[in-house]
Amino acid sequence: MSEKKSEIKDILNDKESVLVFDVDGVLALLEFGCNNHYIYDDEIWDDKNKNGYNFYKETLVSTKMQSFLANKDMKRIYVITTVGSNNEREFKRDFVNKYYGILKENVYYVNKNRDKTSVLLKIKEKYPQLNSKKIVMIDDTVDILNEIMEKTDFSTAHISSFLDI
Repeated sequence: MSEKKSEIKDILNDKESVLVFDVDGVLALLEFGCNNHYIYDDEIWDDKNKNGYNFYKETLVSTKMQSFLANKDMKRIYVITTVGSNNEREFKRDFVNKYYGILKENVYYVNKNRDKTSVLLKIKEKYPQLNSKKIVMIDDTVDILNEIMEKTDFSTAHISSFLDI
């Protein structure tokens, strides 16, 4: 049996495709700590957000992702991100809008990563004629990508695909 060549980069670059991004580790560099990827455990992180501390600063912008998105139809670009508080919602929405031009109404939030699949299904409802493989979830968590791959006909892309794009 011969192996098929991956089509993911072609799908990512197809003007018809709808691209759905995670934030942490995808649109926001996972560089929150001084010498680690993260600075706090989830409980302290959530507490800091609830108390108004915004971690989502310009220093976390990926210039590679900015360049990739620069000429895209932003009506076809979405975000699904996990949040622990209303403040974190606002911080992330403002971050992706300000630095990537993603429409605020195209940002969706979930409490648990496993809920991303159901949000993807809602996004697909907006594009009933579009081939499902042209809806792409871009994430850095393989468990999420695997779940989407197993439960839907949508395409999945790990953030590492952008290293060569």
